[in-house]
Parts: sequence; structure tokens; C-alpha cells
Amino acid sequence: MAHGISDEDPTKKEHVDSPDVLDKKLDQLADWIRSAKHFIAFTGNIPDFRSGMNTILPTGPGVWELRDHPGVQRSPNARTTTSTKAVPSITHMAIVELARRNLLHFVISQNTDGLHLRSGLPSIMLAELHGNSNLEICQKCHTKYLRDFRTRTAAQVHDHATNRKCTKCNSILYDSIINFGESLPKYELETSFDHAKRADVCLVLGSSLRVTPAANIPMIVGQQGGKLAIGNLQSTPLASLAKLNIHTMCDDLMKKLMAKLDIPIPEWELHRRIHVMIKQQNILIKGLDLNQDIVYSLFSAIRILVKQDMQLKYDSNVIKGEEPIEHKIKLNESNENMDLFIEINWQGHYNEPMYTIKVPFVDLTKEIHLFYNPKTGNWREE
Repeated sequence: MAHGISDEDPTKKEHVDSPDVLDKKLDQLADWIRSAKHFIAFTGNIPDFRSGMNTILPTGPGVWELRDHPGVQRSPNARTTTSTKAVPSITHMAIVELARRNLLHFVISQNTDGLHLRSGLPSIMLAELHGNSNLEICQKCHTKYLRDFRTRTAAQVHDHATNRKCTKCNSILYDSIINFGESLPKYELETSFDHAKRADVCLVLGSSLRVTPAANIPMIVGQQGGKLAIGNLQSTPLASLAKLNIHTMCDDLMKKLMAKLDIPIPEWELHRRIHVMIKQQNILIKGLDLNQDIVYSLFSAIRILVKQDMQLKYDSNVIKGEEPIEHKIKLNESNENMDLFIEINWQGHYNEPMYTIKVPFVDLTKEIHLFYNPKTGNWREE
């Protein structure tokens, strides 16, 4: 055994379908997806909580397994990283492409890592039942703030106040993480149940389906006669309700499924949406969610330069602080025929280099979409 532990809970035993069995199951699933009227996905917890000590997963035993076996640690070869530095997987990107092609209509996630959003899945197609480690919310005016860093600062498990305040009403902000014993967010839960009632196909990926009320969402699909497919190495409490129980790793499942659908899986690029507004020499710069006008704090620092006829006319100090960033450029001459250069420094989770946005120094409102390829280390602008 991997850790010398032989009396593992049988509910944690892992099963792997033979190639022939897996192939037949994925043929069936591909047919269901092609003909589905409302296809939803339900994704499970990362980091893993429930995998046994002898798991074949490259991330090693789950969090609770390590807790229950004091002194046992993950192998130094286990592939783990912080959620802010994690790269969306094949599974994440396959989900993005199915949604882009309008084959997948909604995603319900128990994950808190923010990777579904970072993968490029539209936020309007996602319910994060257990919160997002990069999201904080004002409980007074309900304004949401996305951050390119972990928002949680509280030490006590049920204390969610952060050290930041709402820019609209100046109230204390709260992280959005849902811990055990706490109620799930009402809107996300109701929306998820609504999609489950409409779904004729539901694919579960990686969830143990042992935590309610979240597990009741795919259960509804199966109970109302929909085609429930569960992808998990372990057996789940809904195994008898599912029409397909697929025992393989999620990335393997999605890679082979997409091949059967004849749909290529796109490579991941980090996508950033930047809003720039200039009015009477006042400049406002902010990051935004890709699909909704939710402020997304992305910058570690900004530097603003103004040039005329290739000559530097104004050089700001490095600007840091709460986003959106506002700055007034004071010039003693006309800004006619001047260009504005905005040097953006990022949080750098993927070693993103600084990027310079160029805009004319006139009153304007502009949105810039930037894409960063971590393999090449280059940005491109659209």
C-alpha cells in the first residue's frame, strides 16, 4: 500500500473501468450530450477532501484522510499547488468549450478555487455553491468584488469579515467561503435547483455526492427520469440512481469524451478585461469580470506616462491602492496629439510580465481584452 495502511474504508475504494467498458460508457454519454435539450454539469471539491490513503490521484490523499492519520504526509511527488497559481485542467477547458458551443447550459460547482471563472467559463453560467476564495461580498448593499488573491483574512472558521470595505457604502466586506454548518447562498442554490429541474442530462465530475443539500441537485435529475452520469473513482450514494457510473479520472474522462464528440479542447489562456475611462484629464482604470460588471482587482501597481511626439511629457509615480484606480494628470499645456501609456503590473501568479496599454489622451471609455499564454510568456490584445 502507498502509505502502509491496509484497512481503508471500503467507501473510499477506487475503481477503474477497463478500456473497453470506458469506451462504451463514453459512447453512450456522447450520444446523450448531442441530443440533450438542457445539459448541466456538477463538479466536485478541489482540493480533494475524501480520497483515501491509497488513491491513484496525483494530488495524493484527501485533506480529511491526512487529518485522520496524524504523522502521515503526502508524498513529495504529489502534485499540489496554491489555488491562485493553479492552472485550469483539461476538464475545466473541455467544460468551457462545451459551453461555448451551447452544448452545456449550466455548471454547478462545489469548488472554491475560482478555476472555473479563471478558465473562461462565463460567470452567468456558473453557480459556486461553496463560495469562491477570490470573491468577497458586501452584506449591506450586496456588491460583489473579485480579487486576484485569496480574500479570506479571518482566523476563526465562522468569521468571514475581511480587512477591506465596500467602495459603495463603506461597509465591511465578507469572504464568500461556505464552511461546514453554514447555509449555502440562496440565489446560487435556487438557481442550481431550477437548472436541475430543467435538465435532461447531468454529468457529475469528481464529487463524492455525500454533502447535502448540494448532492440533492443531481439527485433531482435522476429522480425525474433524466440521464444522470457520475464520473468518480469511488462509488457514490447516487450510484444506483445514475444511468452511468464512469470510473476513471476526470481529465481522462473529458479528454476521451471530447474526442468522441469530435470537439478539440482549447489550450488555456489567462483572459483579463480592463476598463479605461478618461474625462477631463481624470483617469479611471479597473479590472472587470469577463461577463458581468463586477470589479475584479487584478493589479499590483500601475504607472501612467503621457507622451507627445515621442517625447515623455509626464511620468506618474507608481500607483498602488484600492481598485478601481483613479488618477488626475496635471499638465500645463494642451493634451492634443498626446498618447497615454498605462503600464500594468499584475499579481504575477503565472509570472505574467508587465503589459502596457496605449490609448489616445482624449475623453474616452474603452474596454481592452488581454490574453496571456503562460507557455510563451506573451500577452496579446483584442
